[in-house]
Parts: sequence; structure tokens; C-alpha cells
Amino acid sequence: MSFALASEIVHTPPQTVNLRRIERELTALRQNNMAGDIPMLRACTLTLVVFCGLGQDPANLETLLTQIVSSNPARVILIAAPKPGEPWIETRISCYHVEQGATRRQVGEEIDFYPRGAQYDSMPSAVLGLRVSGLPFALYWRGQPDLDDRLFRALVGEADQILFDSAHFTARAERVNNTIARLRLDYPQVSFGDINWQRIRPWREMVAQFFDDPGSMTFLDRITRVQIEFSTGLNGNQSAAILMMAWLASSLGWRVAPGSYERDGMTRRARFISRGYASAEREIEVAIHVREQNDCAPGELTGIRLATPGEAPDAIFQVKRIEGGLADIQELSPNRYVKRSAALRVPHESSVLVAELDAPRRDRNYHRALEALDSLVSGSNRLAF
Repeated sequence: MSFALASEIVHTPPQTVNLRRIERELTALRQNNMAGDIPMLRACTLTLVVFCGLGQDPANLETLLTQIVSSNPARVILIAAPKPGEPWIETRISCYHVEQGATRRQVGEEIDFYPRGAQYDSMPSAVLGLRVSGLPFALYWRGQPDLDDRLFRALVGEADQILFDSAHFTARAERVNNTIARLRLDYPQVSFGDINWQRIRPWREMVAQFFDDPGSMTFLDRITRVQIEFSTGLNGNQSAAILMMAWLASSLGWRVAPGSYERDGMTRRARFISRGYASAEREIEVAIHVREQNDCAPGELTGIRLATPGEAPDAIFQVKRIEGGLADIQELSPNRYVKRSAALRVPHESSVLVAELDAPRRDRNYHRALEALDSLVSGSNRLAF
């Protein structure tokens, strides 16, 4: 029995197989799913390895994988986080196919690994032995990346593309993002990306739109205070807020004030220094703290506020998330007052992944933001943007 999913794709039930017989069993599975004399055509454009974080079961990613293989036919290898116990690897296989006229086309092969005990050490050879030769090799590390992990170290040098989701980071988000910046220098041939970077895209666009009006451009050189808010929810972290701060700093050419970065529980504070075209050198204070919102995902941004000096600032630019997936946008300056609401369309994980796999790219703005984080965490005074 097979299960029909979105986009007319059918996912066969997973079946447990012997690790050494994966290729043979996948071939048999393809043949078993032929409908009478209708041939089964196989489409494959890449090998995608997905490492699941703690508490994430590969079986729960069916909807996500359906969205991926519908536009990027792939061999997908899912690896559950290792568990203690007697050395063992449980292996399951399944496939995704779609009927098109008189033919049936296989658009995805899924291989699930559930490693236990010391058998996890054999994962690098198992994964690399199953990659489809001659096709792009992408790695999606969906949980907290352990950069000393043997599997990660084996795959990072082989991958064409590596994607993270810093919403799932459990270590200090700025430290892991800083390490990703160093990885990018060590592996310049690899395309790096972060799903969370795309989640804050609507916020970046709304902030940039404040200064589309030429009359507001003058305030860019007068900003002295930035407040960024996020919701912790269940296990949410500051990664989106930290990336937002790094984007502002790198985009506006702010340099880090040495030794200014502070952590206090969930709160973060930093100071930057900037010299405008027609103004003296000034200091910008950035504060990141929690503001909960009932309908927010863990770690999601809930507000950003930019202000000029003074108890009653000349200009305030502010976006606040409100319930119902909306953003309350306010702009106050001597010549302008705007208050409106707009839909806050945070992209889904599947849409970001599909876009990244469709067109692997080295997002210059993302990497400049990582360089800003490198400066921030290291306490350097250099202008790294």
C-alpha cells in the first residue's frame, strides 16, 4: 500500500533492509512499483543528506521531502541522531513516484539510518558509498552542528553545498555562526547557507523600505540605538535576532567596538562605531531581548526598532509583530509619520530548501553578516564587511 501526498506524489511505506543490500533492494522496490507494463522511469538530480537533530525522527519529514523531490528529484539519505546502546544501524528504504500519462516516474529514493552505539563511526563510509556518482552532493545539517563530529568532518570536504538551520542550534548561536564563517574560509568551493537567514528576509526588506524615501536617508547616519526582539517559545534561540544585527552592521558599514559584546541570559548587547559621510564618528548601541508572542515559532523575530539620539528621538523606525501573522509598521520623523499593517510572510522551510537547491549561490549579504559576527565574537576592531 502507498500513500498519496501533495503534487500527486506517492510515497511507498518504508521497509527495513540489510545495510549491505540497499542498492539491490532499491532496485527491487522500483520494479515492484511498476504498474503492469507501465515502465518506471528514474529521475535524479542530486544526493541530499539530511542529518536530524536530537528528538527529530526521519519518519516525520515526509511532507518536507515531498516538496523537495517534486522539483529536485533526489536520493535523500536521512540520518537520525545517534543513540546509545549495542552497536547497530537500522536501515529503511522507500521511494517517491508520480504518474505522468502512460509512464510512472520515480522522483525520490529515501534511505533512513538509525545508528546506535559505536556503529555510528561507520556512517561516513556508508553515506559516501551511497551518493549518486556525478551529481551534486548537498548536506542539510538540520540540528546542532558538531564540527568535531566524525561524520560532519567526512562530509564537509565532499559536499558541493551545505545548509544549516540555526533555529535548531542549542549552543550559543553567535558562536556557531562564527564557526560557519571560518568553515567558509576553509572550504571556499562549498556553497554555505542558513534556512534562518531566509526566514528573516521579510524583516530585512521592511527595514530597507524605511529608507526608500530619499527624505529618510539622512537618518541612516544618525541611528544610535537598535532594539531587536524575539520569542523564545519552546527551545527558541537568538539566532534570527543575531543574524538581523549582523546584517544591519555589515550593510551599514558599522565596525565593532572592541570588547563590547555582552551576554546576560537570553539578552545580548553590543556596540558598534560608524562615521557617516557628513557626520562625526558615533556609537550605536544594539540590544537583543525577549518579547513573547502567542502565535510565534521558537526563535522567531517579534520586533525591531531603530532610533536616533535623545530621550525624544528625531526619528523612529519600528516593526512589531502582532498576532495573526501581521506586522505593525511605524515611521516617525520631523517630516513624516506613517503607521500601517502588512502581512508578514515568513517563508517555510520547504520553500527555502527548494530555492537553495534550485540555485546554489553564495549570498554575499549572508557572508558579510557572518564576517560581522566573526568580528563581534573575536572582539576585533577591524572592519570586516
